[in-house]
Amino acid sequence: MISSFDADNDLAAYLGDSVVASALEAWAGGHALRVAVPPEPWRRRGGSGALLVRVRVTRIAGDRGPSDLLMKVCSPGSPAGEPAIHERAWQLSPTFARRHLFRQAFPATILQDGRVLMYLDSSESLVDDRTLGELPIRLLVDCATATIRLVWGEWNGRTRRREVSTVADVLRCELRGAFDKGRSAYRWLQQAGFDVEDAQVQALSDASAQLNAMVSLLVRGSELGQRKLEYFCGNSHGDLHLDNVIVPFGPDESPDPGRIKLIDLSGFSPTAPLTRDLATLLTSCALKVVRKGVTPAETSALVDALTASRPTAVTSCRAESPAVKDMLGVLHAVRSAALAEFDADLQHLLHAQYLLSLIAQAITYTSYRNIGHFGRRWYFELGISAAERFVAFYDSGPLVSSTWLK
Repeated sequence: MISSFDADNDLAAYLGDSVVASALEAWAGGHALRVAVPPEPWRRRGGSGALLVRVRVTRIAGDRGPSDLLMKVCSPGSPAGEPAIHERAWQLSPTFARRHLFRQAFPATILQDGRVLMYLDSSESLVDDRTLGELPIRLLVDCATATIRLVWGEWNGRTRRREVSTVADVLRCELRGAFDKGRSAYRWLQQAGFDVEDAQVQALSDASAQLNAMVSLLVRGSELGQRKLEYFCGNSHGDLHLDNVIVPFGPDESPDPGRIKLIDLSGFSPTAPLTRDLATLLTSCALKVVRKGVTPAETSALVDALTASRPTAVTSCRAESPAVKDMLGVLHAVRSAALAEFDADLQHLLHAQYLLSLIAQAITYTSYRNIGHFGRRWYFELGISAAERFVAFYDSGPLVSSTWLK
């Protein structure tokens, strides 16, 4: 994030990339536009290296005044497919998109290095806007809760569907990028029975070995892995972490959750398990406090807040820091808001599905470099607890409703 820019319209310095600056100027010339640093700069950079930046454009001919665009620099590989996926999300849900997504104003530009430039309409100033990740925890409660309500309610309230598959197939669907070679989860996923290439074997920690064993139970040819699971699917952002949600702020410097915008739709799917976004949002929230380490009592409280069958207010233990206490409130509020979108008789089915999404997210987080030793260990603990609770929950009875059993 930047709040000021000292250079006199130095586009390359503003973007931090001379290649992108040259490509942007060439693109502007081809559309009879001039491009410049805006009077009020706004820039964000994502974990994958993607850049989202506001630029000022002016028509070379004509009497129309200048306007602003959001330009996104998508990383090579699968993120480069975002323009087409973004457009599909608009076409499938135009009413929701007009309120909560940015519109592509021009076709994307493909750079020689494989990156892609997206041009998004920016009718709002964005200067005072922040991502969820930039909010203090005291403001995160209302804004994260509003995010899951708009995704599950406004985006999916009338279009979500119920499907039936095996436990193993739903978990495989949710693991997605954890299969990628080079991720730290790669080796133990192989041992859990996934179809991946061989890799050099390194000693697994006790935590990863335990989670390996739990996932093996769910995905190998076990009776549990082949049992039927009814799940809810629909529109999924696909990567609903804290830095992919932009919260506008009003004149009184308070957040306006009703005008939340979602960015980075490279993982969007209209047929994904709905709990993917809930698990992503919650595990991203937890990272704010677990990255630097938490006590055993705090670990237990946070894991319980995420995995218990019903979100209940967790009694604070003496050792908890104020940040952990506040985060427990966030997790409780978001889970409660999500459950409120479903009838009571469907919530037990939703919880089983959610635990599988949570397992997948915990595994995915173990492959992130920026979470540190303490964070990685905590996500292993979360995955183990979610897997254990899923096994116990499923053993308590069928997780397919009577309408599917007839």
